Amino acid sequence: MELNPQEMIVPIFAIGPKGDVVQFLGTGSFVGNPPLLITADHVIKDWQGSFGISLMPNLHNIYIAKIVARDQPHDLSLLEVIDFKPAGVLELAPKIAHLNQLLCTFEYGTTRTQGNQIHISPATRIGNITRTLNLISQFQGAGDEILELSFSALKGASGAPVVSNDDKFQLQGIIIANVSYHLLPAQISSVLDEDNQILEETQFMLPQALAVNVKHVRSFLKTVQP
Repeated sequence: MELNPQEMIVPIFAIGPKGDVVQFLGTGSFVGNPPLLITADHVIKDWQGSFGISLMPNLHNIYIAKIVARDQPHDLSLLEVIDFKPAGVLELAPKIAHLNQLLCTFEYGTTRTQGNQIHISPATRIGNITRTLNLISQFQGAGDEILELSFSALKGASGAPVVSNDDKFQLQGIIIANVSYHLLPAQISSVLDEDNQILEETQFMLPQALAVNVKHVRSFLKTVQP
């Protein structure tokens, strides 16, 4: 299919009692039939009011969304967007990609807030799955075969889909976090005194995004759309 990401991958906002945009929360994408918006549960869990989305470049036309279901152990949530039908939905991959297969994500992690103005800024990242991990102790159910990606994810990228970078654009996972690794030993910068004692040491970190495995997305969606 031909993918126009801005029509099915959208920014999610916290909406105030007067219908105004209060805060940018994260990224969501449309899946299922009828279409539902999927995102990371931690994106929406702390806001008690309404939610909304908008389409680039018309950010003044806000569509209200309501929570349909939450899967907190797997850090996933589904929302229904009122009075809105997306141009398309992302298909769920039958299994995750092999390690050298190119993947991409479209997200809004470079969005910034200045005063009362929210400047939405989408970004596309391309990479691959570097490995799958068992991080259940840290991420509960979401950590079961969680996908470690070769690219990093900024804060607003939470909830963004990871899709195959081909003509199918199948959903591989949902971004929920970053993990950082020390780059050792080459990436340590040290400043020594006359006695060869360390005065200052800078350790560089390599952030890599983590994404909930599509198998958990599939199971969650089946509970809502059998």
